[in-house]
Amino acid sequence: MTKKASDYQPGDFVTCLVAGRLPHIMVVSDRKATDGTPLVIHNIGSGTQEENRLFVYPLTGHFRIK
Repeated sequence: MTKKASDYQPGDFVTCLVAGRLPHIMVVSDRKATDGTPLVIHNIGSGTQEENRLFVYPLTGHFRIK
């Protein structure tokens, strides 16, 4: 896992901890924020959303299916 936005490709799975203890899974989108950070698709309790949250939570995993 890195904090380098270009290391993340559409379709990658990213795991993180929300509130420091709740496991969470996000999927990297094919769209990017204005700063170039890939958006993620996830459901954090308000329904499925596409947001600029890739580096908001502590990352615990980064997976790519080939």
